[in-house]
Amino acid sequence: MRKLILLAACLLAPLTMAQAAGLQSMPGRLYDIGDIRLHMTCMGEGGPTVILEAGLGGFSLEWLAIQRRLADSVQTCAYDRAGYGWSDTGPSPRTTSQINGEFERLLNAARLPPPYILVGHSFGGYNAQYFAKANPDQVAGIILIDSSHPDQAERIPEVPVREARSGRPHIVTFFNNPEIFDKYPEDVRDRARQVITSRRTVIAQQRELANFTYSGSEVNFLGDNFPDVPLVVITRGQQEWPDNPLGVSREQQWREMQEELAELSPRGRHIYAEHSGHMIHLDQPELVADIIRDMVRRCDRPATVSC
Repeated sequence: MRKLILLAACLLAPLTMAQAAGLQSMPGRLYDIGDIRLHMTCMGEGGPTVILEAGLGGFSLEWLAIQRRLADSVQTCAYDRAGYGWSDTGPSPRTTSQINGEFERLLNAARLPPPYILVGHSFGGYNAQYFAKANPDQVAGIILIDSSHPDQAERIPEVPVREARSGRPHIVTFFNNPEIFDKYPEDVRDRARQVITSRRTVIAQQRELANFTYSGSEVNFLGDNFPDVPLVVITRGQQEWPDNPLGVSREQQWREMQEELAELSPRGRHIYAEHSGHMIHLDQPELVADIIRDMVRRCDRPATVSC
């Protein structure tokens, strides 16, 4: 608990000079999508293009270790949603439908033709599911990494919202901890800390969190229009909730929802990352990279994809 309080205090503090410097050292480029600019870093060549999207509070540098592993075989693009990383702050409300519209404009601005392999972690999985249902003909494959489930807020209502005792706005404390920075590649560790602990990051996180339940309903509203494409659901193998009856029950509910996500496509598979907590792509980047590489290998290139 003390670590969480310290992290919350750090996140809500004013932007320091070091943090400002971290925000200035942009690894990718900004794309003008009309009303705002979004940041994206692409590496490698070959298709279909793999799009990487982080969860609540996360940003593009989370994917760097995976991008480096795949640079010799496929193009990967990690982007920052509005308000995160080096992207501009976006208009309200910060719902999945709003985010998806901005994402579609980003793909056009970056001239990245479909089809895509979508990789979404946690809340990023909401957005991957939404895009796939809204644009089924543009998707070659989907990988959901400990992804949010559209019914998550109702079935596990305490997650992901917890309120600081100070009465300040809601912050996500369940998965955030100071040790997370040690999981980044060493050469970007300090920069990741500067970006994640900036005030603009926590504000972006809070704005998405305020619409978390509604975003889930938006995914459900699109119905069963999920494309018949390869789908891999990667679920954490290590328990995140406390080791007590309530925690065990919640963990079981989480696993049941992960099983349901794997059933979205008749070509779905469910894999457990036995050595990972929620941040699977940081705990086991080699596993995620191998799964992406395997999906890419089973796809023809470039435009007519059959996986």
